[in-house]
Amino acid sequence: MENLGSPVWIGQYRLTSRIATGGMAEVYVGRHIDEQGNFGPMVAVKKLLPHLVKDSSIVRMFLNEARITAQINHPNVVRIFELGQVSGEPFIAMELLEGRTFADLRARAAEDGKRMPLPVALRVLCEGCRGLGAAHEAKDEAGQSLALVHRDFTPDNVHVGVNGAVKVIDFGIAKTANWGAGTEPGTLKGKFFYMSPEMILAKPVDHRADIFAAGVMLYEQMCGRRPFTGNSIDEVVMKIAEGKLAPPSQFDPSLPRALEAVCLTALNRNPDSRFQTMGVFIDAMEMVGGEAQLATNEEVAAYVSQLFPQTDKHRETLRRARAADPSVPGLKPDALGASAPEALPELESDPGVTAMNPIRAARQAATQMSPVFEPPQSGAAIHVPALPPEPLTGKLPAPQRPRAKAPLLVAVVGLVLVAIAAAVVLGGGATSAEVLLKRADEASTPEAKGRALLEVSRAPDVSDAQLQLAGEKLVEAQQWEVADEVAEAWLKRSPANVEPHLLKARASMHLRKGKRAETEAAEAMALAPDDVRPDLLLAELRELQGDPGGALEAWTKAARKKPADPTILSRQGYWLSQSGRLDEAAEVLTQLLKQRFSAEAAAELGFVKLRKSQHDEALKWLGRAVKEQPDLMVAHYYRASALYQRGDARSARAEYLEADRLAGPDVRPLVALCELEAQQKTTTELDDVKRRLKERFPLEADKLIASCAP
Repeated sequence: MENLGSPVWIGQYRLTSRIATGGMAEVYVGRHIDEQGNFGPMVAVKKLLPHLVKDSSIVRMFLNEARITAQINHPNVVRIFELGQVSGEPFIAMELLEGRTFADLRARAAEDGKRMPLPVALRVLCEGCRGLGAAHEAKDEAGQSLALVHRDFTPDNVHVGVNGAVKVIDFGIAKTANWGAGTEPGTLKGKFFYMSPEMILAKPVDHRADIFAAGVMLYEQMCGRRPFTGNSIDEVVMKIAEGKLAPPSQFDPSLPRALEAVCLTALNRNPDSRFQTMGVFIDAMEMVGGEAQLATNEEVAAYVSQLFPQTDKHRETLRRARAADPSVPGLKPDALGASAPEALPELESDPGVTAMNPIRAARQAATQMSPVFEPPQSGAAIHVPALPPEPLTGKLPAPQRPRAKAPLLVAVVGLVLVAIAAAVVLGGGATSAEVLLKRADEASTPEAKGRALLEVSRAPDVSDAQLQLAGEKLVEAQQWEVADEVAEAWLKRSPANVEPHLLKARASMHLRKGKRAETEAAEAMALAPDDVRPDLLLAELRELQGDPGGALEAWTKAARKKPADPTILSRQGYWLSQSGRLDEAAEVLTQLLKQRFSAEAAAELGFVKLRKSQHDEALKWLGRAVKEQPDLMVAHYYRASALYQRGDARSARAEYLEADRLAGPDVRPLVALCELEAQQKTTTELDDVKRRLKERFPLEADKLIASCAP
């Protein structure tokens, strides 16, 4: 938390503390004060970072979130009080919540080797679905249906309060029939793991895509794993498109079969075969009963406080922010600490207070934003000073001076001790780290290499340089379990060294310990704010987690540190393209291609040009990509789409066939070709594509063929 010192104003909101800064926006704690000086309840005020205010696409998304959320009046949706603008900078004043996200609760339980209790998780999911159901049914001021689709309904966007209240948050990429969402066709919005097949295949999307996402969350709770997994984003996307998943009872035979049926219905590949409304889905979950009986609101509140007690850092941050508000008499932020967590009431029940004195003059004297709104530098860490040691009482006895011994005897004993220590280090009692490193190099298998390198970390004479070398060898051998153990031992030895944090983060990422990987990457950033490697690790993690927004944010931060790095520019350009930020994507990819030609970058730039209706430019870049790297599947895939939009169905057909030849288990080129033939009404060619689908994807062929109808 950053105390702003003197309160500053934005509109009719007096801000006293900044409690969060993300890649796009920052959040402040403030209080609404009217012209008569009456105090309202405390609020969270969200505003874009200053350098993003000029980006029209980001501003549009920011405003879209507030406009959509403001139309929904439901206790399970975060409340928006005002969408305003000061000096050309938009802001959102919203309900101030205390608690954690559904994702945080699951992650904390997982850290203890547990899963959230099923009744608690079902209550949270049902209440979140209730709020989203209200969003689906929302109408505008004219009484017209908004036809809203959240499109990013994930555990990160379900907030669970310390009072047990559950609220859907973050409608930033939601889509309505009236306003849209700034999304470009063919781009992927939201987190991959929660996307419906129709989103993956760029088909028309309605509210049933959110029901699919809710089904993914239910599956995760039941099985302790995701329904669609893979070693790459493409593999995950392909499995979602195919609808391949194992029933939950395969992982836990004791699960209620009725709940399994509910889950599989929500996850049906065909939207028409899913629950058609959130209300029906909720009713189905509530009817299961037994061990799946939903917890009460009070039980949810108790569980949140059990995992995140009042001494939790986030809750303490909000208490201090509230204490910094001069509207609360007699409270000072410095007076609050872990020893007095009950000093403040819970934030979510704040009723507001009555002003003692009008303050209109104070607001008029502070109409401009204060310089304290400048965001902290990227990677800056919050430093919490350690408590001073308690003073010693009484007197220590004076040390006893030993009697003098014969100098010759002392010298002889000293030489003997040195000789014994040398013998132990150099092989008398343990093998040296240098010898163990040589043994690791001679190992015949990755597993043997891992065992030898683990012994290196235990050698009494091992140095930080040797530990770093061992870590590099473990990464090369992909021995992640051993790398994790070595990093843990290294951290105990050298906690201020950035290298063990990086090793721990990478090992945790590959062991699917996402929360630990994030923590170690953050520690590395704090220790070495100018080092790009923590940002690269976080970018890889976000990609593995299927989080496009997080991946783009991490690659963008990395690009600020190394603006000419071709790998970083390529990934930043890709995610800008997939996020629909076409002008920025074109700028980054063009900059990269001026430095060094890359077939992947050229293909993505061609895709950008295609969506900007610059067909000649698109075909030029896609043609160069195919010429440079003939086996690049996406280049043929994008080129087929560009040719078809130009009306050249014959050439598009040939490109789709070539893309399919290179696609391996990826079904997308063949499904796209099936759609082309169906639209062209070419019976012979369509029958041939259907035959291919049946041969290559026999289990999913019927569903895939049905999906390619015109």
